[in-house]
Amino acid sequence: MKQFAIIGLSHFGSRVLEELLQYEDVEVLIIDRDQRVIEEFKDVVAAAYIADVIKQELIEKLVPTTIDAAIVDLGDKTEASILVTNYLKKRGIKRIIAKAETEQHGEILSIVGATDVVYPNREAAKRITLPLISSALSSFFPISEGLVIAEVRLPDTFAGKTVIEADLRKKHGINILAVRRHGAAQFDFISPAYQFGSGDTVLVVGREADIATIPAPSDGIVQPPPNVGSEPPSAAGPSADTGKRSIFGRLAQVLGSPNRRSLRKRIR
Repeated sequence: MKQFAIIGLSHFGSRVLEELLQYEDVEVLIIDRDQRVIEEFKDVVAAAYIADVIKQELIEKLVPTTIDAAIVDLGDKTEASILVTNYLKKRGIKRIIAKAETEQHGEILSIVGATDVVYPNREAAKRITLPLISSALSSFFPISEGLVIAEVRLPDTFAGKTVIEADLRKKHGINILAVRRHGAAQFDFISPAYQFGSGDTVLVVGREADIATIPAPSDGIVQPPPNVGSEPPSAAGPSADTGKRSIFGRLAQVLGSPNRRSLRKRIR
Protein backbone atom coordinates (compact mmCIF):
# COMPACT_ATOMS: atom_id res chain seq x y z
CA MET A 1 0.00 0.00 0.00
CA LYS A 2 1.46 3.33 -1.09
CA GLN A 3 0.83 6.26 1.24
CA PHE A 4 1.05 9.94 0.32
CA ALA A 5 0.47 13.28 1.98
CA ILE A 6 -0.68 16.29 -0.04
CA ILE A 7 -0.17 19.54 1.80
CA GLY A 8 -2.04 22.34 0.11
CA LEU A 9 -4.66 21.67 -2.54
CA SER A 10 -4.19 24.44 -5.04
CA HIS A 11 -4.45 23.56 -8.74
CA PHE A 12 -1.38 21.30 -8.89
CA GLY A 13 -2.07 19.55 -5.58
CA SER A 14 -5.69 18.90 -6.52
CA ARG A 15 -4.70 17.41 -9.86
CA VAL A 16 -2.15 15.13 -8.21
CA LEU A 17 -4.84 13.98 -5.78
CA GLU A 18 -7.26 13.22 -8.60
CA GLU A 19 -4.61 11.17 -10.40
CA LEU A 20 -3.62 9.23 -7.27
CA LEU A 21 -7.24 8.35 -6.60
CA GLN A 22 -7.39 6.52 -9.92
CA TYR A 23 -5.16 3.77 -8.50
CA GLU A 24 -5.83 0.85 -6.20
CA ASP A 25 -3.74 0.30 -3.08
CA VAL A 26 -3.11 4.01 -2.53
CA GLU A 27 -3.89 6.00 0.60
CA VAL A 28 -3.79 9.77 0.60
CA LEU A 29 -3.73 12.19 3.50
CA ILE A 30 -4.66 15.80 2.70
CA ILE A 31 -4.10 19.01 4.64
CA ASP A 32 -5.43 22.44 3.69
CA ARG A 33 -6.57 25.53 5.52
CA ASP A 34 -9.65 25.90 3.31
CA GLN A 35 -12.60 24.03 4.79
CA ARG A 36 -14.44 23.95 1.44
CA VAL A 37 -11.57 22.07 -0.19
CA ILE A 38 -11.40 19.54 2.62
CA GLU A 39 -15.16 19.01 2.49
CA GLU A 40 -14.92 18.30 -1.24
CA PHE A 41 -12.39 15.49 -0.89
CA LYS A 42 -12.78 14.17 2.66
CA ASP A 43 -14.88 11.14 1.64
CA VAL A 44 -12.36 9.83 -0.91
CA VAL A 45 -9.13 10.07 1.10
CA ALA A 46 -7.73 8.20 4.07
CA ALA A 47 -7.53 11.32 6.24
CA ALA A 48 -8.33 15.01 5.80
CA TYR A 49 -7.34 17.89 8.07
CA ILE A 50 -8.13 21.59 8.14
CA ALA A 51 -4.94 23.14 9.45
CA ASP A 52 -2.47 26.00 9.12
CA VAL A 53 0.54 24.02 7.98
CA ILE A 54 3.11 26.74 8.61
CA LYS A 55 3.16 25.53 12.21
CA GLN A 56 5.84 22.87 12.59
CA GLU A 57 4.09 21.13 15.47
CA LEU A 58 1.10 20.41 13.22
CA ILE A 59 3.29 18.80 10.58
CA GLU A 60 4.85 16.62 13.27
CA LYS A 61 1.42 15.68 14.60
CA LEU A 62 -0.43 15.06 11.32
CA VAL A 63 2.16 13.68 8.88
CA PRO A 64 3.39 10.13 9.59
CA THR A 65 7.09 9.49 9.03
CA THR A 66 6.23 6.28 7.16
CA ILE A 67 4.62 7.90 4.10
CA ASP A 68 6.17 7.24 0.69
CA ALA A 69 6.12 10.88 -0.39
CA ALA A 70 4.74 14.31 0.44
CA ILE A 71 3.48 16.78 -2.16
CA VAL A 72 3.55 20.48 -1.28
CA ASP A 73 1.39 22.99 -3.15
CA LEU A 74 0.51 26.13 -1.26
CA GLY A 75 -0.31 28.18 -4.33
CA ASP A 76 1.56 31.47 -4.51
CA LYS A 77 2.51 31.37 -0.82
CA THR A 78 6.21 30.86 -1.49
CA GLU A 79 7.47 31.50 2.04
CA ALA A 80 4.95 29.06 3.51
CA SER A 81 5.91 26.34 1.02
CA ILE A 82 9.58 26.79 1.92
CA LEU A 83 8.80 26.44 5.63
CA VAL A 84 6.60 23.37 5.13
CA THR A 85 9.19 21.70 2.90
CA ASN A 86 11.82 22.22 5.58
CA TYR A 87 9.50 20.88 8.29
CA LEU A 88 8.92 17.74 6.23
CA LYS A 89 12.67 17.32 5.76
CA LYS A 90 13.21 17.59 9.50
CA ARG A 91 10.36 15.13 9.97
CA GLY A 92 12.37 12.56 8.02
CA ILE A 93 10.17 12.33 4.93
CA LYS A 94 12.33 10.69 2.27
CA ARG A 95 10.66 12.12 -0.83
CA ILE A 96 9.29 15.65 -0.93
CA ILE A 97 7.76 17.00 -4.15
CA ALA A 98 7.28 20.76 -4.00
CA LYS A 99 5.68 23.09 -6.52
CA ALA A 100 7.73 26.17 -7.37
CA GLU A 101 6.50 29.50 -8.68
CA THR A 102 9.86 30.75 -9.95
CA GLU A 103 13.40 29.49 -10.55
CA GLN A 104 14.61 31.21 -7.38
CA HIS A 105 11.77 29.69 -5.40
CA GLY A 106 12.68 26.25 -6.77
CA GLU A 107 16.34 26.64 -5.84
CA ILE A 108 15.41 27.50 -2.26
CA LEU A 109 13.00 24.57 -2.06
CA SER A 110 15.82 22.24 -3.11
CA ILE A 111 18.15 23.72 -0.50
CA VAL A 112 15.67 23.31 2.37
CA GLY A 113 14.76 19.71 1.56
CA ALA A 114 12.72 19.16 -1.62
CA THR A 115 13.86 16.07 -3.50
CA ASP A 116 11.76 17.00 -6.55
CA VAL A 117 10.81 20.51 -7.66
CA VAL A 118 7.95 20.92 -10.12
CA TYR A 119 7.32 23.97 -12.32
CA PRO A 120 3.77 23.47 -13.68
CA ASN A 121 3.64 26.81 -15.48
CA ARG A 122 6.96 26.23 -17.20
CA GLU A 123 6.03 22.69 -18.22
CA ALA A 124 2.70 23.90 -19.61
CA ALA A 125 4.51 26.55 -21.63
CA LYS A 126 6.85 23.91 -23.07
CA ARG A 127 3.95 21.74 -24.14
CA ILE A 128 2.50 24.67 -26.06
CA THR A 129 5.73 26.05 -27.49
CA LEU A 130 7.28 22.99 -29.12
CA PRO A 131 4.27 22.16 -31.33
CA LEU A 132 4.16 25.84 -32.32
CA ILE A 133 7.79 25.70 -33.44
CA SER A 134 7.43 22.36 -35.23
CA SER A 135 4.14 21.76 -37.03
CA ALA A 136 5.35 18.22 -37.77
CA LEU A 137 5.02 17.32 -34.10
CA SER A 138 1.65 15.99 -32.91
CA SER A 139 2.40 14.99 -29.31
CA PHE A 140 5.35 14.58 -27.01
CA PHE A 141 6.33 13.38 -23.56
CA PRO A 142 9.24 14.89 -21.58
CA ILE A 143 11.57 12.27 -20.08
CA SER A 144 14.29 14.56 -18.72
CA GLU A 145 15.51 18.14 -19.00
CA GLY A 146 15.32 19.00 -22.69
CA LEU A 147 14.87 15.36 -23.78
CA VAL A 148 11.51 14.16 -25.10
CA ILE A 149 9.76 11.27 -26.81
CA ALA A 150 7.67 12.67 -29.65
CA GLU A 151 5.31 11.70 -32.46
CA VAL A 152 6.44 13.43 -35.65
CA ARG A 153 4.80 13.22 -39.08
CA LEU A 154 7.48 13.12 -41.75
CA PRO A 155 7.38 15.35 -44.84
CA ASP A 156 6.78 13.68 -48.20
CA THR A 157 10.44 14.15 -49.10
CA PHE A 158 11.17 11.10 -46.92
CA ALA A 159 8.90 8.82 -48.97
CA GLY A 160 10.86 6.05 -50.65
CA LYS A 161 13.92 6.48 -48.45
CA THR A 162 15.04 3.77 -46.07
CA VAL A 163 15.77 4.44 -42.42
CA ILE A 164 19.48 4.23 -43.24
CA GLU A 165 19.16 6.68 -46.14
CA ALA A 166 17.12 9.18 -44.13
CA ASP A 167 19.73 9.00 -41.33
CA LEU A 168 17.76 11.11 -38.85
CA ARG A 169 20.38 10.50 -36.19
CA LYS A 170 23.14 12.18 -38.20
CA LYS A 171 21.05 14.88 -39.88
CA HIS A 172 18.76 15.84 -37.00
CA GLY A 173 20.30 14.27 -33.88
CA ILE A 174 17.28 12.09 -33.10
CA ASN A 175 16.66 8.34 -32.86
CA ILE A 176 13.66 6.50 -34.33
CA LEU A 177 11.87 4.12 -31.96
CA ALA A 178 8.94 3.04 -34.16
CA VAL A 179 6.84 4.02 -37.18
CA ARG A 180 3.10 4.32 -37.76
CA ARG A 181 2.25 3.96 -41.44
CA HIS A 182 -0.18 6.45 -42.94
CA GLY A 183 -3.68 5.21 -42.10
CA ALA A 184 -2.44 2.53 -39.68
CA ALA A 185 -3.84 2.16 -36.19
CA GLN A 186 -0.64 1.78 -34.22
CA PHE A 187 3.12 2.04 -34.21
CA ASP A 188 5.32 -0.88 -35.26
CA PHE A 189 9.00 -1.57 -34.76
CA ILE A 190 10.98 -1.42 -37.99
CA SER A 191 14.31 -2.48 -39.44
CA PRO A 192 16.96 -0.22 -41.02
CA ALA A 193 15.71 -1.45 -44.42
CA TYR A 194 12.21 -0.02 -43.90
CA GLN A 195 11.17 2.44 -46.62
CA PHE A 196 9.18 5.44 -45.44
CA GLY A 197 5.84 6.11 -47.08
CA SER A 198 4.07 9.42 -47.56
CA GLY A 199 2.28 10.39 -44.36
CA ASP A 200 4.31 8.12 -42.06
CA THR A 201 4.57 9.19 -38.43
CA VAL A 202 7.70 8.32 -36.47
CA LEU A 203 8.10 7.93 -32.74
CA VAL A 204 11.44 9.51 -31.91
CA VAL A 205 13.56 10.38 -28.91
CA GLY A 206 15.79 13.43 -28.86
CA ARG A 207 16.26 16.96 -27.69
CA GLU A 208 13.46 19.46 -28.22
CA ALA A 209 15.59 21.76 -30.37
CA ASP A 210 16.70 18.88 -32.62
CA ILE A 211 13.18 17.56 -33.13
CA ALA A 212 12.07 21.05 -34.15
CA THR A 213 14.52 20.94 -37.10
CA ILE A 214 12.49 18.28 -38.94
CA PRO A 215 10.73 19.99 -41.89
CA ALA A 216 6.97 20.35 -41.65
CA PRO A 217 4.91 17.94 -43.80
CA SER A 218 2.88 19.22 -46.73
CA ASP A 219 -0.86 19.57 -46.27
CA GLY A 220 -1.66 17.03 -48.96
CA ILE A 221 -0.92 13.35 -48.51
CA VAL A 222 0.50 11.59 -51.55
CA GLN A 223 -0.24 7.88 -51.71
CA PRO A 224 2.96 5.82 -51.32
CA PRO A 225 4.29 3.90 -54.32
CA PRO A 226 4.11 0.06 -54.27
CA ASN A 227 6.16 -1.58 -51.49
CA VAL A 228 6.92 1.83 -49.96
CA GLY A 229 5.95 2.11 -46.32
CA SER A 230 6.43 -1.60 -45.71
CA GLU A 231 8.97 -4.04 -44.35
CA PRO A 232 10.78 -6.76 -46.26
CA PRO A 233 8.84 -10.09 -46.25
CA SER A 234 10.65 -11.30 -43.12
CA ALA A 235 9.33 -8.46 -40.98
CA ALA A 236 6.10 -8.65 -39.03
CA GLY A 237 3.01 -7.30 -40.79
CA PRO A 238 0.84 -4.45 -39.60
CA SER A 239 -1.35 -4.90 -36.56
CA ALA A 240 -5.00 -5.80 -36.94
CA ASP A 241 -5.95 -3.21 -34.34
CA THR A 242 -8.36 -0.54 -35.55
CA GLY A 243 -8.86 3.04 -34.42
CA LYS A 244 -5.87 5.37 -34.20
CA ARG A 245 -4.52 5.73 -30.68
CA SER A 246 -1.66 7.70 -29.22
CA ILE A 247 1.53 5.70 -28.73
CA PHE A 248 1.51 6.70 -25.05
CA GLY A 249 -1.89 5.08 -24.62
CA ARG A 250 -0.53 1.99 -26.37
CA LEU A 251 2.51 1.90 -24.09
CA ALA A 252 0.27 2.08 -21.03
CA GLN A 253 -1.73 -0.87 -22.36
CA VAL A 254 1.36 -2.94 -23.13
CA LEU A 255 3.08 -2.25 -19.84
CA GLY A 256 -0.12 -2.87 -17.92
CA SER A 257 -2.01 0.00 -16.37
CA PRO A 258 -3.63 -0.34 -12.94
CA ASN A 259 -7.34 -0.68 -12.55
CA ARG A 260 -8.53 2.91 -12.74
CA ARG A 261 -11.62 4.34 -11.23
CA SER A 262 -12.85 7.82 -11.95
CA LEU A 263 -12.84 10.33 -9.14
CA ARG A 264 -16.45 11.06 -9.85
CA LYS A 265 -17.44 7.46 -9.23
CA ARG A 266 -15.44 7.35 -6.02
CA ILE A 267 -17.06 10.51 -4.72
CA ARG A 268 -20.46 9.03 -5.37
